[in-house]
Amino acid sequence: MVLRNAVLSASPNSRSKWIVAVFSFYRSTSGLALWQPGMASWYVCRGSCIAGCNDLAFYRGKLYMVWRFAPRLFVFDLRENEHGVSVSRVEPCVIDPLLYYNHCGLLRCNIVVWRGKLLLIIRYINGYKRTRRKILRVGVFALDVSTNPCIITEIYDFDGDCILVDACGCKYFSAGLHVGVRGDLIYFADEYDSCNGENHYYDTFVYNMNDGTMRNFDVERSPVKSSAPEGSLNVPVWFCPSE
Repeated sequence: MVLRNAVLSASPNSRSKWIVAVFSFYRSTSGLALWQPGMASWYVCRGSCIAGCNDLAFYRGKLYMVWRFAPRLFVFDLRENEHGVSVSRVEPCVIDPLLYYNHCGLLRCNIVVWRGKLLLIIRYINGYKRTRRKILRVGVFALDVSTNPCIITEIYDFDGDCILVDACGCKYFSAGLHVGVRGDLIYFADEYDSCNGENHYYDTFVYNMNDGTMRNFDVERSPVKSSAPEGSLNVPVWFCPSE
């Protein structure tokens, strides 16, 4: 079983009984895997809603999941007993279709918990072929999931924080704690392009929340430069600065 996009309900150092949730892949079948200390094995939940998932986030005692190519949000109610943690119910969270119905291109969706708020990040792309793709804009929306449909509020800054979006999920960090790091930026590093044969390039860019501008930054890794065996490089792991 292959696991990716792990999220924790709480720090392992906390006194609470934390839960880890990950996307799982086994024999071309995707699922949601859950585990907590004391369990002898993973609990795996499978279903059609999980097949298109991209991001996971624990928020106010529940687990939320968003699809990769559409702003489809699902909430998982979890239960705990002597055997461990499992899923008791799955429900869709209705999102205003006006967010995407007027867009004819491709979408990329992510979720992240920022300062007690659940945020939906949408990239609007004009085209499906990689060679012709262009980011039209990035929308960031705070979701009020206490109602269904969700109440959506677009936001335009992070109060000086930054967000990293990579292939393993999303996380925010405070730019003010690090010299030379500007705030209100989103670092996108989750797209992968291996068309260049020997070298691997990663489609990465930075989005400025204040003025809506974007700039690219290229990451190049090759077996020669990294001293890794030929063909062994894969999508890199990005680390957020820690406080």
